[in-house]
Amino acid sequence: MLLTALTLIPALFALLGRSLFWPLGPGHEPARSPFAAVGSFTARRPLVPALGVGVVLVVLTLFASGYKATCDTLDELPASTASRQAYATLDASFPAGALSPTQVYVVGSAPLDPTALTTLATNLAAVPGVSSVAPPTVTTDGTAALVTVVLADDPYSDAAMATVEGPLRDAAHGSVPGAEVYVGGQTSAFVDVRDQLRADTGRVFPIAAVIIVVILGLLLTALLGAVNLLVCVALTFTATLGAVVLLYLHALGYAGIDFSIPIVLYLFVVAIGTDYNILIAARMHEEYRAGASPREAARLAITHDAPTASAAGIILACTFASLMLTGIANLAELGFGVAVGIVVAAFLMAPLLVPALSALEGRAFWWPTRRHAASGQVPAQATSQAAGQEQEPAAQDPTPGTSPAS
Repeated sequence: MLLTALTLIPALFALLGRSLFWPLGPGHEPARSPFAAVGSFTARRPLVPALGVGVVLVVLTLFASGYKATCDTLDELPASTASRQAYATLDASFPAGALSPTQVYVVGSAPLDPTALTTLATNLAAVPGVSSVAPPTVTTDGTAALVTVVLADDPYSDAAMATVEGPLRDAAHGSVPGAEVYVGGQTSAFVDVRDQLRADTGRVFPIAAVIIVVILGLLLTALLGAVNLLVCVALTFTATLGAVVLLYLHALGYAGIDFSIPIVLYLFVVAIGTDYNILIAARMHEEYRAGASPREAARLAITHDAPTASAAGIILACTFASLMLTGIANLAELGFGVAVGIVVAAFLMAPLLVPALSALEGRAFWWPTRRHAASGQVPAQATSQAAGQEQEPAAQDPTPGTSPAS
């Protein structure tokens, strides 16, 4: 995609020229577009959109604290599927854990002691949450054995995972002196995946944040601006997770949200939100360096670049929202979450919150970027006008003591 954007697309523009913009021509914009009105209002009263959007995101973020994970992939399927119906039939006559028994493996360097294996089976049977334990099956050379354990709970449920992670593993490990004991099966695998995911999340989040700050800092040559953008993206992520919790746990009454949703949402929302931030912030940076005041730069960025971010956001949000039609809970949760994150990023964060913060913080937002004097440089919007784009008159800069970009 990067190679295509840097080679094929410019080549097509060069070959096709103005015909690409038929019938209105390049750079045509309505005289009174909604984005121009929003840009002018944000430049005049940046505190209003900053507080308004900030309150919405903070309120949604509060719901994120109620996130509860589930690994019950079976429960995420529609009740009409054959697998759910088969499980319901099995559950009516057998323990729920019969769907996926837990295997306990014993491996030794010498033939195993039958008495120790019997003790192991007895200890496992005494664990709360265990329905039954099959007699140990020993290999022909006697150095390995298998003990099959049937849990009382749904093997994908939180209760079953708590049983395997805690008392069952404690009872298994060390029960056979001189041998290694391993607890396997799908329930045990989900326990390890969940624990590993929690540990990896603690590393992925800060590493991604550092990478984003470095890239934004190099692009914008603005330290505080890069930090502002990162904070806004992080707030967008937490608000998105809060929206998922609000809908699926509170409104729809789900027992939990798929355990993979937070990290997947983080990667999607942070990546896409940063993209839209770059679209707006890069334009503000361009106008500011050319001599526009911070508020005028914010107005111009919203007027000219917010339509692009909004159009891209609508297309992408609708694409992900289509996953809600699958009927599979984890895909529906992912589709809803990413769609909400994109809408927040494309319509609230990038075109409103970030420009409002830049207007409020003024030159500090762009430090150490050097701003050229308006009289000595040709502003970026004038350059665009010379290239055939229509340019509406610059609004009077509301900041006292500053002059609007010429």
